[in-house]
Amino acid sequence: MPLQKPPPRPFYAIAHRVLMSYGVRAALAHGANALEIDVHPWRHDKWYADHDGLPTSKGDSVETIFETVAAERRAGKNVIFVWLDIKDPDNCGRWEDRCNIERLRSLARGILEPVGVKVLYGFYSPKGRGFSIIRDSLNDNEAISLEGNADEVRKEYERGGPGEKRKRVMSKGLFYPVLNFGSCETEKKGICPQLRKASESNFFGKVFGWTITRRQQARAELLMRDAYVDGLIYGFVATHYYDHAHTRQSLSYITDWIKRNPEKRYLATIKDQPW
Repeated sequence: MPLQKPPPRPFYAIAHRVLMSYGVRAALAHGANALEIDVHPWRHDKWYADHDGLPTSKGDSVETIFETVAAERRAGKNVIFVWLDIKDPDNCGRWEDRCNIERLRSLARGILEPVGVKVLYGFYSPKGRGFSIIRDSLNDNEAISLEGNADEVRKEYERGGPGEKRKRVMSKGLFYPVLNFGSCETEKKGICPQLRKASESNFFGKVFGWTITRRQQARAELLMRDAYVDGLIYGFVATHYYDHAHTRQSLSYITDWIKRNPEKRYLATIKDQPW
């Protein structure tokens, strides 16, 4: 009896640096099924969708952008999860309840999760109070991501958790991946070989790469075909997401590959559980 081929697996096309409500609407209209939102806590204020933490860099408040995501989900849009790329998670301490990590978690649980939108909390380091608070309080709608090389991220998860595989996400990338892409077949520390190593380890619930931008079609296909990633962030190199030919083109590299390889992947829907 011939061996059966494994069924195709869900894939996540994750819109990059969504900082404004109109960016949410544009990304979902284009066909993204997840959103990466940079979030920054402002001392004596609140959480904002913000990449750089500068007076000129902040977008909508986190509450506003979450409300927009929730409204789009209620309207039937295929938004599965938001990836919160947390900048300076410990900028506000335990007692600063308008901008501490607990406030971000409360907003996610109060606005996004009741309508079915899952949440991925993204960190660049396991050090600090914010990482520990989130890691140790994940619910069924939530997972945690740590950026880095496969072995280092694995060791951290083995040391401190989460214990459940489905809640452990590894990511690696760069705003312009060509600067550190590497050869997928090697064991070196470039983006592609580390993502492949993470995928092949079968230790992580999901493995995500970033960022696919205009003129990065070949690299997008390598990450999907040879590194076996579960999702890719796509969009502009260094500005927030909005409706533009370049964001649409970047997404097309992902969706076109999926169309050509239906036996391997399909674009995930809200029926798929990411964790």
